[in-house]
Amino acid sequence: MAHATRAKTIEDLSQQIESFMVKINSRFDDFERKFLAVSRENAELRDTCCNLAKENLGLKNQLNTLEQYQRNYSVRINNIQLPDAISNDPFKVRDYVFDHAIVPVLRGAVADGALLTLPTAEQTLEVAHQLPGRDDRPKPIIARFLNRNFRALVMQLKKKYATRDPTNNRRQAYTIFEDLTRDSFALFKKLLNDERTESVWSIRGQIRYKLTGNDLVKKVDNVYLPFDSYFT
Repeated sequence: MAHATRAKTIEDLSQQIESFMVKINSRFDDFERKFLAVSRENAELRDTCCNLAKENLGLKNQLNTLEQYQRNYSVRINNIQLPDAISNDPFKVRDYVFDHAIVPVLRGAVADGALLTLPTAEQTLEVAHQLPGRDDRPKPIIARFLNRNFRALVMQLKKKYATRDPTNNRRQAYTIFEDLTRDSFALFKKLLNDERTESVWSIRGQIRYKLTGNDLVKKVDNVYLPFDSYFT
């Protein structure tokens, strides 16, 4: 009798354990299904976030391109030391910048036959103004042309006819760049100061460059990519 009772107890216990394991396995299977569902959802969310980030970079680049288009009448000129008396008058700044930085190039254009006569400051530049900068060096100046053709001519011939540095005839006294957007100019300077680049310039707002020891001209289509990607 006692033996039968013990056998019954063991059988009941075994059934309880088996029932418990079934429940555990069921719960584990349910947890696994939920985990896989959450994992799929997370993967979808990651893909969505990745796509949104790419779209955001694309939109930022489009806005930067539109802003750059608005600047295509302007140039940025460095190293002109303005007299204090005129630094706050945009029209006097225009005349001063025209005489010192623009006229030498336009005279070269006349000599080359690209222009019939030398235009005046009023015919060439709309206005010019000084940007904020350090007090121990000349502040950058933005000059806006009335005509894109004049601007294109200056950008084309500046290397040949720009005023030379009296201490080094191979160097320009006043450097003339395209008026790049803030983000484009930041990348331009970063590329220019990197030892991996040999030369950096821009054409109609698009940054172009050559890697050191390589004649291939690279173009920047998006200024918001990771910096090292421009060297691959």
